[in-house]
Amino acid sequence: MIKNILIYMTFTVLTSLLHSISYAQEIRDDPILYQPVSDSPILERNPALSGEGEAFDFLIGDWDVVITWHPEDGSIDTYRAKWHNHWVVDGRVVMQEWRGPTLTGSEFRFYDIKSKSWSGRNIYAEGAWRETKAKSEGDTMVVTIFGKNQARGDFLNRETYFNITKNTFEMKSDVSLDDAKTWKRGDYSMTVTRTIEK
Repeated sequence: MIKNILIYMTFTVLTSLLHSISYAQEIRDDPILYQPVSDSPILERNPALSGEGEAFDFLIGDWDVVITWHPEDGSIDTYRAKWHNHWVVDGRVVMQEWRGPTLTGSEFRFYDIKSKSWSGRNIYAEGAWRETKAKSEGDTMVVTIFGKNQARGDFLNRETYFNITKNTFEMKSDVSLDDAKTWKRGDYSMTVTRTIEK
């Protein structure tokens, strides 16, 4: 009986230790690939955008990002990036500038007052030009990206922004290969903190 208890305790301790090691992920601190002077005006949302048109207000400003990639092959990569989000086109379009150590791009979100819906496009350095849709769902924001590549064919990438506060939020991604009938965990997640000016 005592022998069984000791074996169980040893197994429990080893399992706990392995579990903690598997979540200890080093964050790469590579230099940002392209970091221009932060002089893009943030301006303000156009007053005509009310209700759902206010959904992206929380995202406006400069952010420090820790992004973790965890694709199906089991590899994990965590690194830092910068995100600058501001209003353009007379305060009717959100422009999001992503600056990472290996990838630079922009995302544009437009709110259609007539249909009361968000649509947009993503463009990144490698040339991908992807359509997006977005909407708020309670305390979260959901952005759906319409993607296509050789490995997956047509697919949907759903980004869900949650735990939103004035200075922090999180984002997780999910992927659908069957036009939103089913979803599985996506390739990346992020923890985002508002940049503190030095």
